[in-house]
Amino acid sequence: MVSTPRGKAVLVGLTAINIVIQLVIAGLVKFSTSYALHEVLVIGAVYVAVLALNVGRFVVWGIIHKRYPLGIAYASSALLFPSIVALSYYYGEPVTGQHLVGVALVVLGVVSLVREA
Repeated sequence: MVSTPRGKAVLVGLTAINIVIQLVIAGLVKFSTSYALHEVLVIGAVYVAVLALNVGRFVVWGIIHKRYPLGIAYASSALLFPSIVALSYYYGEPVTGQHLVGVALVVLGVVSLVREA
């Protein structure tokens, strides 16, 4: 299924959905840390949202595993790491040259693997 252009497009789309959900979860968890522990309702609401998003991510992850070989599914999920570096930059955290080299290597690896499939 991966060998067709449509199959690759579906894999990219499902992977993008999975990554966006994970980034939203990471952002929500970071957001929740800005509240004091006595603001239990806000923190609780955030964690309920995180739980619901994880259920959705689990469903997307299951679809990816059903349609694609394990090696391709896990390799495509590695695109989360460059996305986390971008999210870190958004939050004002330092991003070094080593981070960027790592991002480039991950992206190149995933692209080469999916192109070969």
